[in-house]
Amino acid sequence: MNAPIVLWVLVPMALFLVMALYVVSIGYRTRSVDLRGEVPAPEEPGRGPSPLTRLSLLTVRGLNEPRT
Repeated sequence: MNAPIVLWVLVPMALFLVMALYVVSIGYRTRSVDLRGEVPAPEEPGRGPSPLTRLSLLTVRGLNEPRT
């Protein structure tokens, strides 16, 4: 009767620990990521306006290079 109570406590604790370590590892791997909004490149002359003209692009930098 004691074993189910121990499992009832240890299994959620182990799952929480695994998820917490996963979140920490994601933070460690992406610590140098730089998210910036950039203005889109100008359109070629003679083309009509794009529906995405007013949107900015989201770029991800720093995954493979050191932070400057």
